[in-house]
Amino acid sequence: MKGWLTFTVVSAVATIACAAPAFPQTAAASIATDRAAVTQLEQRWLAAVSPGGDRGALDGILADDYVDTDWQGHLRNKADLLAGTTANDVSEHVTGMRVRVWGDTAVATGINHVHSGAKGWSADVAFTDVFSRIDGRWRAVSSQETLRKSAQPNH
Repeated sequence: MKGWLTFTVVSAVATIACAAPAFPQTAAASIATDRAAVTQLEQRWLAAVSPGGDRGALDGILADDYVDTDWQGHLRNKADLLAGTTANDVSEHVTGMRVRVWGDTAVATGINHVHSGAKGWSADVAFTDVFSRIDGRWRAVSSQETLRKSAQPNH
């Protein structure tokens, strides 16, 4: 009987010791998958708001209770963004994007370089976008933009 108990305890400890490294790898793989999904969602979002982009795609990206604080401090909701337009001469390019994930919450930060060729200005806008996994899908729930460099004519 004592031999059976020793065998059981040793087997249990060995099983836990062997399985323990698998848990962090699985969690790390899940976080990497979530980061990639949010990064792709950010790219789809930028494409949707670009001139000629599919503004309707925003409906699937933004949560119903989405709220944004823009670089001027104005609050906008999902309906405001869906109804908004982007001037045809404006281009945007995001750099330095970093996505962090904690369970069903993710935060994306970066710099949006905005340029108007026709008006001759450029601006750098820092952004923070907060995402939540809602019904199994990542959705943007909140955003905030901060003007880093004022719009200036290009020389």
